[in-house]
Amino acid sequence: MPPQRSTEPQVGGRKMSKQNYNHPFYSAVNAKLAEIAVATPTPPSWHEAWANLKPQSSPQKHLAVYQAVRASGSVLAEAGFFMVAQIIDLITDERALEGLRAVEDHLETIQRKYGLDEDASALGAGVPLEYQEAMQRCHDAWDALYLATLEEHDEHDLARLFQENRNEFDRRYDVGGRFFHEQWDGSKIEDDDWLDLLRDAVSGCIEADSPMGPLGLRYHQEEGFWEVWVFTTPVELVGGACDGEVVMPDFWLDLEQLREEFESISTLGWSALGLNSSEGPHINVEGIFLGREVFLQVLACAPEDEEPGLKVDATRRRHG
Repeated sequence: MPPQRSTEPQVGGRKMSKQNYNHPFYSAVNAKLAEIAVATPTPPSWHEAWANLKPQSSPQKHLAVYQAVRASGSVLAEAGFFMVAQIIDLITDERALEGLRAVEDHLETIQRKYGLDEDASALGAGVPLEYQEAMQRCHDAWDALYLATLEEHDEHDLARLFQENRNEFDRRYDVGGRFFHEQWDGSKIEDDDWLDLLRDAVSGCIEADSPMGPLGLRYHQEEGFWEVWVFTTPVELVGGACDGEVVMPDFWLDLEQLREEFESISTLGWSALGLNSSEGPHINVEGIFLGREVFLQVLACAPEDEEPGLKVDATRRRHG
């Protein structure tokens, strides 16, 4: 299952959400198809059907268009592979709520039995074997449902490759995904560019209850895996009795919206106290963002050495 190649399957209906036309998958594909359409002397054979897609169009309608794009040869073979494999993943998600109900109910029973969090890793130390086996059954059930969905939509070649050579399936999927992660001018998204996009995505999920400056970002990259911290910067109060005092803004983070910003998510968790970590209390998300493996931590408070990102006049009074 392309967006869920990690060891942690998405279960319990947690990944299933309303169709989001602004999801990075749709926006990346639409940007590239628009670029291709503009560059061709005559409109491609798929252009009219693609132009008629609406935000409310079903994944099945998108699939028909993407199959036509693939058949036309307008994109690399791996890119066509990626479009179809990913949209069928979304179709599978629609079916999973009912199709995986039995195995998910069993998993939730095991979680309650051992007092495990719904996002508990099957690979954690001391995790009961019964829980590991239940997680694996969920994973296998999702694979089977994805495979059946491929077959039902006449994607027999993809189904055979998915079943017989998962490494090659994943390779083609990854190569195809990178084809769409380019800017309008055709240049690759550089590290700073995509990190800015990640910060913007987090910013769009935040609602501040007090004055808030720009979000801060720090990162570490090793062997293609990115660890990223995003945080609200401190606010310095100016004037009056509180002059010079530095405070942290109060904010809400929409977790469901944040989930939808990722192409796939393997883990989503919350460290309530953060006593044993330098980052303090934080939300953590591990998944794929713009084709990159990311471990994102949205911190409740900025690191201690972070300078204020905003100054606020503490003498200003509210009226009304």
